Amino acid sequence: MSGKSLNHRYIPGLDGIRALAVLAVIAYHFNFSWARGGFLGVDIFFVLSGYLITSTMLPLKGNQLTVSLKKFWIGRFRRLLPAAYVMIITSFVWAMLFHKELLHTLRGDALSSIFYSSNWWFIFHKLSYFDSFGSPSPLKNLWSLAIEEQFYVIWPLLLMIGLYVVKKQSKLAKIVFIGAICSALLMAILYQPGADPSRVYYGTDTRCFELLIGCWLALIWPMKRLSSQKLSTSHMKKLNAISFISFTIFLVSIVYVDEFQTFLYRGGMFLFCLNAAVLIACVCHPVSILGRILAWKPLCWIGSRSYGIYLWHYPVMVLGTPIHEIGNPSYWRIALQLVLIVTIAECSYRFIEMPIRKEGFWEYYRKYFVFNKKKWGSLTFSRKVSTVMVPLFLLVFFTGITGVVGEGQQSSKDSYPTAIKINGDEPTANPIKEPDKTTDNPSPSKEEVVDVPDIETPKPEENETNVVPEKEDAYQNILAIGDSVMIDIATSLHKVFPNITIDGKIGRQVSQAVKLAPNYASFNQSNNAIIIQLGTNGYFTNDQIDTLLAAFAHADIYLVNTRVPRSWEGKVNASLHQKSEEHENITLIDWHAAALNHPEYFAPDGVHLEKKGVEVLTNLIQQSINK
Repeated sequence: MSGKSLNHRYIPGLDGIRALAVLAVIAYHFNFSWARGGFLGVDIFFVLSGYLITSTMLPLKGNQLTVSLKKFWIGRFRRLLPAAYVMIITSFVWAMLFHKELLHTLRGDALSSIFYSSNWWFIFHKLSYFDSFGSPSPLKNLWSLAIEEQFYVIWPLLLMIGLYVVKKQSKLAKIVFIGAICSALLMAILYQPGADPSRVYYGTDTRCFELLIGCWLALIWPMKRLSSQKLSTSHMKKLNAISFISFTIFLVSIVYVDEFQTFLYRGGMFLFCLNAAVLIACVCHPVSILGRILAWKPLCWIGSRSYGIYLWHYPVMVLGTPIHEIGNPSYWRIALQLVLIVTIAECSYRFIEMPIRKEGFWEYYRKYFVFNKKKWGSLTFSRKVSTVMVPLFLLVFFTGITGVVGEGQQSSKDSYPTAIKINGDEPTANPIKEPDKTTDNPSPSKEEVVDVPDIETPKPEENETNVVPEKEDAYQNILAIGDSVMIDIATSLHKVFPNITIDGKIGRQVSQAVKLAPNYASFNQSNNAIIIQLGTNGYFTNDQIDTLLAAFAHADIYLVNTRVPRSWEGKVNASLHQKSEEHENITLIDWHAAALNHPEYFAPDGVHLEKKGVEVLTNLIQQSINK
């Protein structure tokens, strides 16, 4: 066999791995409880991409790449760009027609996705707090494709230089592995437990170790040199045993790992990728039993279409799911969405991906889009539809991306207060026009104070629950610390408890509240009550919540759990429940149970409260304190 054919040897088992990886990602995005680690499917794709691309380019002999850089890049563009661009344009047009409230963020997401820089867009672009709630961007899944495309541009150059300078592939493999370690170390250094992990999760520099591990594997385990004739019986048994062990580790990780574990960002993801490399190495070998199992035709079918499935699953899910169902999936809706995802992926594979890969851009354009009125009558129905619809879609897309078409009514984010501080009976008010985008955790003395719109004090006959009369031995002082939900209920709480001190700030996390707590040390007394409403914006570590609670150990603490349509909701609520069980001075206020089946309590973003939600949450807090 020629070197070229060996380099492109098709291994069905790898399609099986692709299938399992994309299914894990879909299960994770649909919030299935058994797929908490489904996001690790992306890590599998990264390692596999590094391995296959490097294997394709490595020479049989010498130090010259098998394919030219021009040919490689054109091949990658044919493979990735057309299907992705069709998805981006279609999703944008759909949002223009049916979800105009998304356009204010979708424009930037679409442009960055077109230029495969969306991962850095998500890191560096200063989106407002409100952009992190409501419906997520339907293009957010393209961050991983941006990293891959950046890799495809840079890696061939580095590989060519490396082969020229180092000469031996074994030495180059060591350098590549050291590079992977450096990337993983950078992730560990930049990661801050309990804080938003987006910087390390989306960064090309902090995720390239996964691709480099695949490149390293290709250098030490070249696909073209694998042969069943070179292994003894004992080695074959060892290889198969290792393959099943690594496969079991992969499955266990999908079930039990979650994105909130500190270990994941400080070595765990690196170890998972090493295990993925072992799994891929075993499956690639001709004697692999697991490779033959993963070559099962249904898995291969899914794997061969995994790119289209990955592209389309997220926009279909986001644009087709009501806000209140996020985190609480409706299974009939999921079934319909899965059918739609698979159908679109199959059409993408048959009519976009494969024809362009085989024929090229120009021939595809001539075949489907060159208009000749003399031949119109003889054209197929699909050709007629494509000739008419594609220009129309492009016209709508360009009018939307340039801002010619107006946006739908958004949440009142321009007038919404970013912080509130009420000191007992004397709140002060200064309007805030723009959110503070530069400081994550300002001290209370630096926070601007704002008055929120007047909210009528809850009345018993208007609510589902009756207000409990205030008990005789009322607390001397009450302190409430929270995030934007606390801002929503601030005026209502102040009317119920005139002596209350309220400190709320948009985007506040437990890690920030820990630094805030010493400023309120005077409230840590047995005749005081502390209301803590946090967890809307992300998970926290056990040490962080323990530190915050210890700051008010002598007071009675009331923990308000969360109803937020995000993946961390269950984890946050489980932790708060555990703390209420561990300490006698802590009472849990179950806002989640009260609000779960009441989407009318919430604004369109699914998090912030409408008047009814303000009333119910205020009453829950009042009942708990007055018991």
